[in-house]
Amino acid sequence: MSGDAWYDGPPKRPAAMTAYYQPTSSYGSFRDEIIQTTDTYTLHHYTIESYAGPIVIDYFQGKKLSENLVLVFPVLGGKNFIEKHIAKYLVESGFDAAIVNRSNEFKDPKMFDQLEEVFRLNIIRDRLALDFFESEVGKKKFGTFGISRGAINVALTAGVDPRLEYNVLVLGGTDLVDLFRDSNQPRIEKYIKAVQQHKGFDEEHFFNALRDQLRTDPKNTAKYLNGDNTLLILGVFDRTVPFSYGLKLRDQIGRPDTIFLLADHYVGLLYTQTVSIVPPSKDKPGIFPFPYIEEEAISFYDRSFNDSWNWGVLPYRLLQQPFNLVAEAFADVGSGLEWLLGCECSSKETNEESERLWINALDATGQDPLETPAFSLSRESPAAVTNAT
Repeated sequence: MSGDAWYDGPPKRPAAMTAYYQPTSSYGSFRDEIIQTTDTYTLHHYTIESYAGPIVIDYFQGKKLSENLVLVFPVLGGKNFIEKHIAKYLVESGFDAAIVNRSNEFKDPKMFDQLEEVFRLNIIRDRLALDFFESEVGKKKFGTFGISRGAINVALTAGVDPRLEYNVLVLGGTDLVDLFRDSNQPRIEKYIKAVQQHKGFDEEHFFNALRDQLRTDPKNTAKYLNGDNTLLILGVFDRTVPFSYGLKLRDQIGRPDTIFLLADHYVGLLYTQTVSIVPPSKDKPGIFPFPYIEEEAISFYDRSFNDSWNWGVLPYRLLQQPFNLVAEAFADVGSGLEWLLGCECSSKETNEESERLWINALDATGQDPLETPAFSLSRESPAAVTNAT
């Protein structure tokens, strides 16, 4: 489905939001370990010290020098099996890629009262990673790729930091409290029950407490992504990140170009070559599944970074085209109805509410929005940075 022809760009980011996620100091020393060298890329493992905690990055560096970088956001931490496949696919297609690893402390029921701070520090570490790549590796233009929780993280960090200009979100959603309530993901249900047991909550109390503390939510940040520079991919039968929450995310971003897959959350992986089924292969791609999501992402980055076209996506688009035409027809009807009904939002009221939200968030951290420097650390020389390679 093509993007909204009437979209006129994202609103200005509130100064208080920028301050809320602003690193208060630069990163410190870092260690660079070379894990693998192939004919097409070198895999670096960076460990960077920072006041917000260690930042661990897997950087797939192509043989050809490039000022561009795509950050691949992890799904749930751990071994990053899906993310490493995507990063490897990107670098072998000509795009340097990096995975900023996530801690798993948010999964601990004992950390429930600190969830907002955990999510906030994740974004701060992402921003410090961008500073690092600008200062130490010479990167100037950035994109993102995220699946599932990774797509949610894209909507958060790219919503906060304008350097993340070109963004691909796959099977993502928004409004995290209600998404938790409506998801059929067993691990989410297990987490809710564990918190209830630990805190003595009933279900209603759990969701009220989560809603009271959680500000770091795509519903508060996704609107600041540029819809013209975004590709969204959703599964119409998704119940893990329910499809309706993906559509909400689409509206919040400004109705970007969107691909609808005839899949739920897990069958959606069959639109990638994360695992080859025919023939079975651990390390090399097979015939099936097709790398449709990968090729659409490459096409998006080719257009965004290089102003070129990825012909490799053409066969997959021909297979997808009948469904695309149906989706486009429904979208045109919906847009026509909105135009006839005069549906529009009051941007002034929305901006005022957003500013108030982030001022209150700053108050909760003890920061004074009038005294917090709203500057980019990437423009300053990192203090006491040493390369312990």
